[in-house]
Amino acid sequence: MIKHFKTIWIVGASAGIGAALVEKFAKSDAGANTTIIASARSADALSDLAASSENIHAVPLDVTKPDAVRDAIALIEDRFGLPDLVVLAAGIYSPMPVDEFSAKTIHDHFDVNYFGTVNCLETLIPKMRQRGSGEIAVVASVAGYRGLPKAGAYGPTKAALINLCETLRAELGETGVCLRVINPGFVKTRLTDKNDFDMPYLQTPAQAADYVYRGLTGGNGFEISFPPPFVRQLKLARILPYRLYFKLIRKVMGKSNG
Repeated sequence: MIKHFKTIWIVGASAGIGAALVEKFAKSDAGANTTIIASARSADALSDLAASSENIHAVPLDVTKPDAVRDAIALIEDRFGLPDLVVLAAGIYSPMPVDEFSAKTIHDHFDVNYFGTVNCLETLIPKMRQRGSGEIAVVASVAGYRGLPKAGAYGPTKAALINLCETLRAELGETGVCLRVINPGFVKTRLTDKNDFDMPYLQTPAQAADYVYRGLTGGNGFEISFPPPFVRQLKLARILPYRLYFKLIRKVMGKSNG
């Protein structure tokens, strides 16, 4: 049975998975009866998205500013009601090889990827708990499963999100609030275009949005991860002893640099 949401808020909707997911929900069978709020820092991109459907409403937002997050949620609640589903997909990515190690780069990634999500959760969780219902899906990454070369700024933010979601899922229990984590593999965007290595199982944003849509509407499982072959490989790598894991990583890096 497919779940239908009356009001959906997607944060990080200016491009990539977020924008594709907005379009996916808008074009779904229930899209005509669904209110979709799209948020991101780029007001121009949001305007273009909102112009594509009368059910999409733009609410520009910088998630790194706690006051702005609280104001945006208050505006949404006043105009549309507290959303039934919230997808927190705001994020940045820059590869950071060890010879470019930078505390500022790491700080910037945590500001957006981790604390941007935390800023939203701080207000959303109490409101949904008080109502006794609601779903929140946090976009992390398979890069959070285990340390990967050149992901020294990005990977730790996603590992932190996965850990946070595991903690909150356990604590929310029977409150009626369902918290889930989304762990995509490589998705072709302007961010991953920065990579200078082969990206296995590379997907388009539309393909990724299909996986997310099916996961969100098809059940209440904790993790939505894809593509399946890549996820299986990385989960196997996650349980390898360090000696074998680092040997594997050196082999893979040797191929990518050759």
